[in-house]
Amino acid sequence: MKLKSLEVLRSGNRISSVDVFRAFAILPVVVFHFNKFLPYGELGVDLFFVISGLLVGSILIRKFKRNERISFSQFILQRGFKIWPSYYWFLLVGSFLAYLFYSQDKPEYIIGGGRDMLRYIFFYQNYTGLPFHWPFDHIWSLCVEEHFYILLPILFIIIKGLFSNNRNFLFLSVAGLIAAGIVFKILSIYFTNSKDTYSATHNRIDALGWGVMLGILVTYFENYWKKVKWLFLLFILGAILFAADVLILIYSKNYFFEKVIFHSVVPFCFFLMLLGLYYRDFSRWKPIRFIAYYSYNWYLWHPIFVWIISKYVGINVMGLVTYMIVSFLTAMLFTILVEERFLSIRETVMGRIFKRRAPAAA
Repeated sequence: MKLKSLEVLRSGNRISSVDVFRAFAILPVVVFHFNKFLPYGELGVDLFFVISGLLVGSILIRKFKRNERISFSQFILQRGFKIWPSYYWFLLVGSFLAYLFYSQDKPEYIIGGGRDMLRYIFFYQNYTGLPFHWPFDHIWSLCVEEHFYILLPILFIIIKGLFSNNRNFLFLSVAGLIAAGIVFKILSIYFTNSKDTYSATHNRIDALGWGVMLGILVTYFENYWKKVKWLFLLFILGAILFAADVLILIYSKNYFFEKVIFHSVVPFCFFLMLLGLYYRDFSRWKPIRFIAYYSYNWYLWHPIFVWIISKYVGINVMGLVTYMIVSFLTAMLFTILVEERFLSIRETVMGRIFKRRAPAAA
């Protein structure tokens, strides 16, 4: 069978450095979820947020720069063809597998009916708290991204309507978005009963904002950044700052740092690292980029296998390897059968609805 992933990765339209970062976002998350084999591996989600802000934001930024009309409905439908089919297949088949494997030993892992299922169907699980269902709890990050996909085009439409295609107002608005995410974390600490700053969209919007900010920089100042010889130093700076951030978290035991500062600094570190390597050629890193291609479905499917593999193989290296292989092959299967199938018809459907060819999206 000829894999479309190999064809896509050979395309000159893909940014190989972003592929590499996407792979290094999914790998620690998958490993971490297997009995926390990799401490702080969950921070790969923060990297995913920055990458999503970059890729999705760049679609709108390019339109903004060319002074093209931004259609909210077109943007949402375009993203929907990418996200929704795989997601709802995961909910459907994943719920069946959860019932099959967990109904006796782990019934709390199964999503119930009524309101319990609705919060997953309509992407507001990250605002509802209990009950938790381990194989599906990671959906909180997809809720954040879905809310972001609604808010971002509205922001661009407002800026474009009020200030034409003025890039300075765009820059200031995204900077305000980043600042708002940090402020919301502080307000959550002092003015909410839950004091949770982890999963609510308004507390995580700064991470996605940093990705949009990166999109602005590489779209408007591409020629400048390509000439900068010291750009790689930004990657070094980001890596050092990231290590310091983690070390302070480990040793300080400071509540405010943990809830506010830590998750405000982490996406900024990833912003610096991405910018530092953005124009580097990683096209030869084919195995790593191959993983990145299937990262979305791998993120969806991997938790459902954790307890199954732990029970029948064990919480050990063999169990980890088995879990990685089984979950990745499942991701490949659903990427091929679902994601690629719907992406193949996206342009046709979009063309019929909007009477013109829809541009490709990440």
